[in-house]
Amino acid sequence: MTRPDVSTAEPASPPAGFSVHEFARTARGSHRAELDLDAYATRPLEAGALEMVALLERLERGALSYLRSVLVTPTHKDARVTGFLVTWAYEKFWVADALELIVAAHPDFVPATADAPKLRAARHALAERLEPIRESVVANLIGDDVVAVHCAAGAIDEWITATAYERLAEFTDHPVFAATMTRLRDVKRRHDTYFTDEARRRLAASPAAGRLARRRLRRASWPLGAVDEPPPLVARLLGGLVIASDLVDLDARVDALPGLAGLDLVTTAAQGARKAAAR
Repeated sequence: MTRPDVSTAEPASPPAGFSVHEFARTARGSHRAELDLDAYATRPLEAGALEMVALLERLERGALSYLRSVLVTPTHKDARVTGFLVTWAYEKFWVADALELIVAAHPDFVPATADAPKLRAARHALAERLEPIRESVVANLIGDDVVAVHCAAGAIDEWITATAYERLAEFTDHPVFAATMTRLRDVKRRHDTYFTDEARRRLAASPAAGRLARRRLRRASWPLGAVDEPPPLVARLLGGLVIASDLVDLDARVDALPGLAGLDLVTTAAQGARKAAAR
């Protein structure tokens, strides 16, 4: 994936603390040169850890589908947001690429979704075509408040996946893998900073945006893209890899965003995944 060529002009009075221009200028591309894939031949990751790596790779790659839906809404009219999102998708592409290569370094491993039913795959393909159309109609009727929702969703998703990266590094006890997770988390840290700051600013400026966010975030799958994954895998991610105390901490971070207290989004998502897995 080539580096994006986007306009990153800042608005007349951009919020202090995050420069989209600097973010685009210093965007991180391929991580392939830094990956010591030979280390996995002598010390492979366990199947359970690989399953989580493969899941996170698919979730990271899903950013491109998310971007397609977001940019047909009023969000695309904000040059600063658009400049960030294009660079964000570029960086996430290469994060996903690194995870994919780690999985590929284990040739005997077969991801759980390899035998996913054809009906689910067809439903996913149809949803990918229809979602941008539906979102365009609904979001453009709502107006600019939807930008706050998109930023809040981006922040929450980054918090969840960053926590998963941290736990994976701890639980695998694999120095090479842990070093890779640290590098990838460093890339994601700027995504977290932008989304969190932007969501906080926009939600604080518009009580209507907070009310809209409460409705829409309750209906979202967590992490973003989890709706297309087998419930047992999502249940292992939320409440297994991301432990119970993490769920509480993540919900507390959501509570701290203006107008979003008391949603219990991540804990509820974990409970829903467990119930779906049991069925």
